Amino acid sequence: MKAVRIAVSVLAGAMLYVGSAQAQLTPVQGREPHPGSAALAAVGNIIFMPVRVAGAALGAELGGLTGWLTAGNRNAARDIWRLPPFDGQMYLQPEMMYGEEPLEFGQYQFHMHVTKP
Repeated sequence: MKAVRIAVSVLAGAMLYVGSAQAQLTPVQGREPHPGSAALAAVGNIIFMPVRVAGAALGAELGGLTGWLTAGNRNAARDIWRLPPFDGQMYLQPEMMYGEEPLEFGQYQFHMHVTKP
C-alpha cells in the first residue's frame, strides 16, 4: 500500500513538472485590457444565456422528435438542429462586444461594435 502511494506521488509530481515546463515554452502574448467589453459581456450573458439555453433545449427536443417521427432519420434531426435559432454560440464574449469576433447563429454572423476596441 505504501508503494502505491509513493508511485502515485511520483507520477503526480512528474505530471506537474511537465505541465509547468510546457507553460514556460509558450510565449506570453500581451493583450490590451477592455474592461467595458468584459463587463458588458458579463451583464449581457445574464439575459442572453438563459434565453439561448432554452432555445437550444427546444431545438434538441424538436430535432429528437423529428428524428423519431421519421423512423430514426438522423439527417432529418440534424436539419432541425442546424436551423439558426438552435445552432450557434451559447454565450457572449468580450471580443464580440468590440467586433473582433462575430456572434454566430447558424450560418449568420453578426459583428457588433458596442464598445471601442
